[in-house]
Amino acid sequence: MNRLLVVSLVIVAVLWLVACDGREPAEPAQPAAERRPLYYRNPMDPGITSEVPRKDAMGMDYIPVYADAEPASDGTVQLSPVMINNLGVRTAPVRHGEVTAALRTTAILAFDERSRIEVRARVEGYVEQLAVRATGERVRRGQPLFAIFSPRLAATQHEFVAALAAGDADLLAAARARLQALGLDTAAINRLAAGAAPAQRIVYHAPRDGVVTELGVREGSLIEPGTMGVAILSEQALWAVAAVPERQAGLVRAGGEATITVAAVPGESFTAKVIEVLPALDAATRTLQARLELANPGGRLAAGMIAEVVFAAPSAGHALLVPREALIRTGTEERVVVALGEGRFVARSVVAGRESGEDIEILQGLDGSEQVVASGQFMIDSESQQRSGLARYSEPPAAATQDQHDHGGGP
Repeated sequence: MNRLLVVSLVIVAVLWLVACDGREPAEPAQPAAERRPLYYRNPMDPGITSEVPRKDAMGMDYIPVYADAEPASDGTVQLSPVMINNLGVRTAPVRHGEVTAALRTTAILAFDERSRIEVRARVEGYVEQLAVRATGERVRRGQPLFAIFSPRLAATQHEFVAALAAGDADLLAAARARLQALGLDTAAINRLAAGAAPAQRIVYHAPRDGVVTELGVREGSLIEPGTMGVAILSEQALWAVAAVPERQAGLVRAGGEATITVAAVPGESFTAKVIEVLPALDAATRTLQARLELANPGGRLAAGMIAEVVFAAPSAGHALLVPREALIRTGTEERVVVALGEGRFVARSVVAGRESGEDIEILQGLDGSEQVVASGQFMIDSESQQRSGLARYSEPPAAATQDQHDHGGGP
């Protein structure tokens, strides 16, 4: 019985082995196809490519470009996480905020040219007793500035004395008028009429307190009528000449106020009033000049000082705002780069408005729900504009342009 059972088991085993030998062997599992890049692109200059991995001059790895990276027709640019990191891409949300239209800029303090007074000679003669020796000197009202020795003045005074002695009213009036035209004041003429000796010199005095800004005579020089002797400007009130950017010129109006601070007077501010905005634009700096009137009690401020000016302005309401550095200005167009998510970006035309601190208003082109690129956007924008998407990242360039333009390091 046991022998029969053993024989039966042996027969079953032999039949099973024969059946297995008749089956086709199972195919081994095939490994997944390896994804190979078509070429590698310089992370800072998309026009430079390489057929092998390498680094650029800054030590950044070239970015692999694959065949399945199809270009988008709407200008979308697809970037890998490595490239986003290498470019230092940083995004910021478009936000709704209040536009604070206050303008902060710099100004240079200057003399108020409207206060300029010129002391000019009215008679020919020789300069004597020059009391002012250089520009920049302060003078007080009534202070002698210079004297002129004039033979003509002496002769005209003798004519006056003779007319007075003759009792001829017409001659006397004519002689008095000539003395006044030569600059002799009424008090000196009255002293002459009272019997004083004719003066050989005429003394010119400062008509006001101020600073000498121009000196046109020297001791002993011969001058003619009309020669400018001394020019005086007041320092009781100064101008602050502020540079106003072209785009913000609408925030500054005559009659408006501003707050001024200077390093020479720390911890203190001064209130100034806008007297005019000059109509000429500086083509180099794209700024207008605004003149502000600034009181200078005690003379603590001086012409030539640099000041910081803040033009006060009421709130301009709410608007869409993006960081100022996110806006790309080309001269013909304004754009921002919008982050679409999952490494996709697209350049979008916008219309920018007023600046508000570190932000700028967007009037058209955004709806407020986007994220914009605030750092690293220029290369993305260039790629989006030049190829309308990822064409340059997906299509291998001609062999003649690869490597030969590369100045980067080796692999």
